[in-house]
Amino acid sequence: MLPDIPKLIQLQERDQRIRALQKDLKDVPTLQARAKMQLAGDQAAVEAANLGMKEIEVKIKNIQLDVQTRQTSIKRLQDQQFETRKNDEFAALGHEIKRYQDDVTKLEDGELEQMEALEIAKTKLKDAQAKLAETQKRVNEELKNLDERAEGVKKRLEDLAVERATLAAPIDPDALDLYTRIFTKKGDAAIVPMENAQCGGCHMKVVVGVIQSLKQSVSLTQCESCGRILYMVE
Repeated sequence: MLPDIPKLIQLQERDQRIRALQKDLKDVPTLQARAKMQLAGDQAAVEAANLGMKEIEVKIKNIQLDVQTRQTSIKRLQDQQFETRKNDEFAALGHEIKRYQDDVTKLEDGELEQMEALEIAKTKLKDAQAKLAETQKRVNEELKNLDERAEGVKKRLEDLAVERATLAAPIDPDALDLYTRIFTKKGDAAIVPMENAQCGGCHMKVVVGVIQSLKQSVSLTQCESCGRILYMVE
């Protein structure tokens, strides 16, 4: 086996770990966004509950204004009734007062219904806010863990970069260049074992000439199918 083969195998192990960690680091923003998306439904529920409560409050306010308007009208009609000396006019004003009083009664009944609805809406909002707070707490914890994970990955990548440089230094530059180009292109492995006359990368049958080249160990031997560097398992 060529002296560079064990060195390349060690280097590849570091490169594979580096690539896996880089993928983990790249996935962090996606995981953070996914964590935050958990809040969307609860936030929408709070907004809907808050809107529903405000709509009821507006209805109550409008009813109160209507009641106030009719009570003002009743007061005005009562003053007119007190001032009139005509029986028919007195009676007509009495009918108007009665109609407004009936309106006030209906409005006040409606106000009571809306007040009950408001209490239900407040409870619904409180429950939605509690659920959001619980989800927010969980999401904050997830985001904190992801931040810590990202920092840990960055530190490990720095350490591996130093290890890689140390391992790459004694390797023949041409061999290192070939390995680097193949690893970059393939993404999984640049140097693989030949077992049972098959390439450990593409699993294609290896031709006799390649097997002979591996046995002679004169130079790096590549798979004719996938181009990966081969080595024999001893």
